[in-house]
Amino acid sequence: MYVDSLNKMTKMVKETPNLFWEGFDVIEDLGENANAVLKKNARFIEGAWHKVNVIKLTEHGWKVPKSWLTSLGN
Repeated sequence: MYVDSLNKMTKMVKETPNLFWEGFDVIEDLGENANAVLKKNARFIEGAWHKVNVIKLTEHGWKVPKSWLTSLGN
């Protein structure tokens, strides 16, 4: 499912503790992982390497899992 509204995506990021912005992309923090440093989908967050899922902004919006929309009541 696509979220095509900046307001909706901002609300989702604010209400979900493991989401944050990186420019116009949304980062889902999947937790600390010792092997993350070797992976493309990793970020150094608060002194440790974390595995992340990057949700890039496209011309259709952000493609998010359907569960995100149902869990937040959107």
